[in-house]
Amino acid sequence: MSRIKILEEKVINHIAAGEIIERPASVVKELVENSIDSNASKIVINIEDGGKKLIEVIDNGSGMTGDDALLSVERHATSKIYSLDDIQSISTLGFRGEALPSIASVSDMEIISLSQNEKNKPACLIHIKGGDIKNVSQTGSIPGTIIRVRNLFHNVPARQKFLKTTQTEMQHITRTIQHLACTHHEISFKLVHNNREILNYPKVEFLEKRIVEIFGDNFFKNNVIPVQTSQEGLKLQGFIGSYHEDAEWQKIHYLYINGRYISDKIVYSAIKKAYEPFTKKSLLKNQLPLYILLLELPGNLIDVNVSPTKTEVRFKDSRIIFNFIKTSLTNSLLDYERQKYAELQQENTKPKDLSSSLEGRSQRSIHKSFLHNNTSGHQDQRTDLFTKTQKDVQLAYLFEDNVVKNKNKIIESEIVNPWQIDNSFIVVEIKSGMLVVDQHAAHERVQYEKIKHKLEHNEKGLEGQKLLFPLVIDLPKHLQKIIPDFIDEYREMFVKVGFKIKVFSGNSIIVEEIPKDLQEWKKGDILVEIFKQIEEEFSPDGDFRDTLAKSYACHASIKLHQKLSKKEMLELINRLFACKNPFFCPHGRPTIIEITFEELKKRFKRI
Repeated sequence: MSRIKILEEKVINHIAAGEIIERPASVVKELVENSIDSNASKIVINIEDGGKKLIEVIDNGSGMTGDDALLSVERHATSKIYSLDDIQSISTLGFRGEALPSIASVSDMEIISLSQNEKNKPACLIHIKGGDIKNVSQTGSIPGTIIRVRNLFHNVPARQKFLKTTQTEMQHITRTIQHLACTHHEISFKLVHNNREILNYPKVEFLEKRIVEIFGDNFFKNNVIPVQTSQEGLKLQGFIGSYHEDAEWQKIHYLYINGRYISDKIVYSAIKKAYEPFTKKSLLKNQLPLYILLLELPGNLIDVNVSPTKTEVRFKDSRIIFNFIKTSLTNSLLDYERQKYAELQQENTKPKDLSSSLEGRSQRSIHKSFLHNNTSGHQDQRTDLFTKTQKDVQLAYLFEDNVVKNKNKIIESEIVNPWQIDNSFIVVEIKSGMLVVDQHAAHERVQYEKIKHKLEHNEKGLEGQKLLFPLVIDLPKHLQKIIPDFIDEYREMFVKVGFKIKVFSGNSIIVEEIPKDLQEWKKGDILVEIFKQIEEEFSPDGDFRDTLAKSYACHASIKLHQKLSKKEMLELINRLFACKNPFFCPHGRPTIIEITFEELKKRFKRI
């Protein structure tokens, strides 16, 4: 008996489904891409139970005849390519002809479609369950296509078990629609979950307007740098973030290649390399400033048929692509630097009162101004320019009466005169040399481990403090669709951290209580910053407790340029060394640098 045999069609479809359909968001991606390819100008996506119960995609595209609709559920049936040569110049989002039969094999699917050329005829209705066609009939419908996918993975229980919570699956779907909508501004998108509107993007004329729809009005109020360049058939356009520490939107990383949302290591490396000369910050993975980049190149220079999900590509000559992107972004960053320098020069040539010149300007800007204008005429002003009076911030609430008992504790008598540099770094002498401690990173580690331990071991949370009057906060636009669900799902965790919050409406929340030891509140701005960081850093497959602990610790810790007393410095160091991992903050930055006497002697050429 032969050991090798041809698999049944149903088995083949199940295998394909495993490659293409990872979760409900995968179904949404495939169906919406088909709608886009059909030249639809309006797409509505209705979801129930995070896509587990229902995924419905309605479009007003070209539609299908009855014969075409039947062919569409056959493997490798496609209207996108006709010959081998077409694969070398694919311009559509879909082309493999695997999506519909793969989805149909693991769901209860219904297709209703009417061709734009047959408006006066009835539409075709096809009902498929588990890959088997159950019914083909006619029905009334407007031109376009409606596809309903019910009970995803109902016949594959093992796959169902891997699905996450409704909220998590909905996050994936929301991000999928945002990715697709960003560069298809000529199409209106509406996403509805359990009869609640999640996204609504009317069609607009320009990419910039669609970006504002997705990310809110503040997007272009930040240091966003435009990119527009072309070279020998290659074209790159879009926006990148500045390299300053106060740049927002750090986790918006949108890359499109010939209209496809793509994740590519070559492009990422080129972006990172372009930023390196402009910033001293560590450009670790996922720490780049924002970028929304649209790369266009001839079809013969790229292979999009790399993976079934079509999220990866292969370049014919990756070196050309790398250099083009790196050079393009470097030039854009240089233009930005020249513009800022010119503005600063113009500002400093205007006569103004010295005391008023300090208002609204950071110490860094002043320092830069001084360096660019270091003439004898300015030299006498240096003392006044750099004198910065700071209120001595009281931090008694950070240091409880009980002593941290740990073998790594640094006893006060062992330290000789701890002091601060720039009110940001604590310097202490130890037996082997000296330690330099980043006070913000150190306190961030202390806060993170304390909160994480309470959340993981279900201990009593941080002490809260009721607000005299509950505060209503209007969420920024890009947080309105995600944060309310976070609050509902993880309410108890927020309470443990010290926040008593509830959703007031789809766009607003009410804060009744805040952590007692929260250093700054800023009328709710700190909470919004925590929400932003949660949205940026939380992975749907990750641990929300960890993300919440990191986000709170980041915004509730001692800040740079904050004066500390000797007692506060010592207590912070003691608590740092009581941590499980005292050497790095939750985001991976070092908390301590040790400089040995031996190193100092070498630097001074004594050994």
